[in-house]
Amino acid sequence: MPRRTVLGAVVLALLTTAALPADAVHGEPPAPGPSPVGREVLQRQEVLDRLADQITPVPEHQRADVPGYAGLTVDPEQGRLTVYWHGNVPERVTSLIANPPAGITAHVFHAPYSLAQLRSARDRLVAAARGEAGAAWTVVGPAADGTGLSLTYTPAGGLPTARTAGGSAERERIAARAAELAGVPVDAAPGLAPQATGTRHSDANPWSGGAQLTTPSGDSCSSAFGGWRGKTAVMLTAHHCGDSGAYKNGTGTVVGSVADSNSDLDTAVISLNGTPSGQFYYGGWDNAQGERRRTVGAGRNNVGDLVCDSGSMSGAHCALKITRTDTSTNVDGVWRSDLDYATRTDDHTIAVAQGDSGGPVVASVNGGDDMQARGIVSAGGGSTVTCKWGTDTAAKNVTCWDTLAFVPIGPVIDKFGISLA
Repeated sequence: MPRRTVLGAVVLALLTTAALPADAVHGEPPAPGPSPVGREVLQRQEVLDRLADQITPVPEHQRADVPGYAGLTVDPEQGRLTVYWHGNVPERVTSLIANPPAGITAHVFHAPYSLAQLRSARDRLVAAARGEAGAAWTVVGPAADGTGLSLTYTPAGGLPTARTAGGSAERERIAARAAELAGVPVDAAPGLAPQATGTRHSDANPWSGGAQLTTPSGDSCSSAFGGWRGKTAVMLTAHHCGDSGAYKNGTGTVVGSVADSNSDLDTAVISLNGTPSGQFYYGGWDNAQGERRRTVGAGRNNVGDLVCDSGSMSGAHCALKITRTDTSTNVDGVWRSDLDYATRTDDHTIAVAQGDSGGPVVASVNGGDDMQARGIVSAGGGSTVTCKWGTDTAAKNVTCWDTLAFVPIGPVIDKFGISLA
């Protein structure tokens, strides 16, 4: 799919871009490489995530089925887990909170609504957004503390600046209307609308993630994770990159053809001409040394987690902090459910660029180089940021963002019956 218009305060953009030859991008990458995160922080995150998994011992996309569960946040820097619960907290959860692992603090607070209630309210707003009420809405999701919904909309007069009032009357009107439809409190904020978004450019069998894919329509996207569907070797990418036909690498070699896809999950399954490597490309967009990292298993996403992504256009970016989960987002007129969001914590880098669509989102295992699958790049948003693509006429039209929207890996594995390599 060709590049699209920026959608918005959390802006999402489908991250495809017109296919570029391997030498079309000149100059320096957008950043010198992934932003480093201290090993101790990543080790604490793994401990926190294991504790969170014990509190909600179900796949990420089924946490709303846990009675009373409202949400949770993790803080790897401080080693803190905060849980929100609607109604009586089960004794099992109380015991886990009271006896956290060494070096970890944990607390549980009452929440006005459960995650199940807020997801239902979210879905009511999405249904309304297809009609008269929600034409300007772009992102709707539950607050992690269970207090209501957060909504992003495209303001009538454009995005506010530091010199304007920020459209407070419009914001209050939209929040009030959304709360009336949803039946729960809604916090509204103006923002850009989301947009859908590859050496990495000449990947070969055995195939790796984070490599350039030339889509069936001739655009450029990225590969995510390789694996197996029964006895068939497969590679995952984004549905919006192409849901039928053959994919090639950046130099024209056929990678495989689409065997299955799902629009709501924004995922396509490619049957490989070969086998998966169990790795993904790391480092910068040009990845001159061919650096790769191994993927080990799959994990769930929590607000506060630190993750990395890797795309064929802009390379790998780390220190991206998850700010939202269970979010419905309007990307180019298509509502996608349960996207998660991560925003850069380092102003000197970016989160994602056009052409990175379909790439892997990962988290470090125990602070080391092995990475756990967390999701598939779907869109870019938040704010556009400067990316250094030199002076090439085609390349300089690429857009970069400070915020990433991605499909969590759990529902993808469940939907398609994938075993990751």
